[in-house]
Amino acid sequence: MRGKSSRADGVVAVPGIKGAVWVPNQFNNPIIDANGKVTFRCQIGGTGITTANNAVVMSGDPTTLSLIARNGSAVPGGIPKGYVINTTAGINGLGTANNGTADGGFIVAGNINGAGVVATTDSAMFFVNSAGTASLMVRESDVYPGGGGSVISSAMTGSAGQQTNTAGSSIFSATLLGGDVSGTTNNTAVVVLSSSGATNVFRKGAAAPGFADGTTMTPDAFGLMLGGSDVEFGGTLVNAATVTTANDKVRVTSAGAAAGQLRVYCRENSQVPGMAEGILFKSTGSFANPARALTDSGVVLMNAPLGGAVTATVDDNIIFTDDHGVLTVLMRRGQTIPGIEGAVFNTMNTTSVFINNNGMMAFQGLLQNADGTALAANSAFIGARAADGTVSVIARQGDAVPGLAGFTYGSINGATSICVSDSGVVVFSATCLPSPMTAIMAWDAANGLRILAKTGDTNFTGTAANQLTLIGSTGSNGNGGGTGLASNGWLTLRAGDSVGSIYAVARIKLDATAPCTSDLSGDGSVGAEDLALLLNGWGTNSPDLTGDGVVGAEDLSILLNAWGACP
Repeated sequence: MRGKSSRADGVVAVPGIKGAVWVPNQFNNPIIDANGKVTFRCQIGGTGITTANNAVVMSGDPTTLSLIARNGSAVPGGIPKGYVINTTAGINGLGTANNGTADGGFIVAGNINGAGVVATTDSAMFFVNSAGTASLMVRESDVYPGGGGSVISSAMTGSAGQQTNTAGSSIFSATLLGGDVSGTTNNTAVVVLSSSGATNVFRKGAAAPGFADGTTMTPDAFGLMLGGSDVEFGGTLVNAATVTTANDKVRVTSAGAAAGQLRVYCRENSQVPGMAEGILFKSTGSFANPARALTDSGVVLMNAPLGGAVTATVDDNIIFTDDHGVLTVLMRRGQTIPGIEGAVFNTMNTTSVFINNNGMMAFQGLLQNADGTALAANSAFIGARAADGTVSVIARQGDAVPGLAGFTYGSINGATSICVSDSGVVVFSATCLPSPMTAIMAWDAANGLRILAKTGDTNFTGTAANQLTLIGSTGSNGNGGGTGLASNGWLTLRAGDSVGSIYAVARIKLDATAPCTSDLSGDGSVGAEDLALLLNGWGTNSPDLTGDGVVGAEDLSILLNAWGACP
């Protein structure tokens, strides 16, 4: 079902702000919740708009957008009292992150200014829940909750990698200053933020989880995961007597540990649980955790190279889950893939893998020859692994694209923005050849592969779009879902016509039942508005319901036969 969009062309008015219009090409990545509510940051222009008040956060559906935050206006919730969003210079306030929750809550973060601010910048982070109520989570120079009198000196940007759950808790890497801070030995910490205050998770220089021999750990600043009430992140062990660069990298989680504790579930150069003796975890710098690595039930997804009793380039990599201490290998280098002859599995692109809350994993993988050498052609593919272990090939480089006569998939390596809903619908972006075209594809086991949108479509902006952007696996919340694709199938994306300087934030409703392709307007039924959209595209390639490349009589027949409410 194709949905409606909020369009920017420098002319369309911004709801609720008199004299304001959307500035073209200034939409940041949008997020969407299970009710179809979209939240995004953008710039506005027009009468009375300056660099001091031209950034806003908007939220709602395409017909009822509301202003949530704006540069130069009061901070969400009004605390600190009298403060506004901006630096002391009166500009550069709102952060650009797409940090949301499964039920429509989201983070507003950035620079703030008010009485008593003497530095160039002060910053804070606010949580706006699904009802629109805002609360202060943390402010730069708040007291660190782990004791010692130090303060949090980190800038509050609400980074895209930060994860927040529906309860309003958010995992955060904090830099510490003052108090008991001693150089760089204990100047960072992992904390969980909420409206009731910050909670310490782990501080640099503290005893490493499970070690009683003086070994300490430095937590990573990136790749911090929150799943429900559980956390997961990486770290580096420090002990001059027992730890070397060959065994110092670890991943830790609270899932399966005693209350308030962490446990190491993966350590460099240690035995892999459940695999043959002598097969070891191996790290080259750090373990490559996927962007979505923790479900809301505390199941960890991780990619790890192997060392020891393995053959290099043949069987030396796995992707696995750790379910409260039980390790299960999902995929291993060298295994055969159903439906693919003459090649075996190589590895996954860890920026393009996602596991949903029902144990289904969607991924972009690579193929190789059985002897470990590189495949000559068509080495990239999109796959899915069901919870029962069944692996399906969704699309492969060089395959024909359904619905685009004469087109095949290009590389599909590294830029697929893959995501999957809890109902099992996989969505990804693909370059199609011979003349480069971007297609947003959907797949589920019941309905197979289909096109949701493609460059040239006119239903998003009213003109032919030449840009389509998914958030995919990089946008995830702390409840095991995506922020660009909600767990129940609401999808949001950006579309643009750079020739006409018209850009849009759009939404599409997906599920694992037969798609209602004739509902071009996205209102849940096929009617006059959909007919008008089809007639406006007559003779072009959009909205093409048959997949033959041109809108004509057959498309009209399909639409008329679907008239009425969608099933």
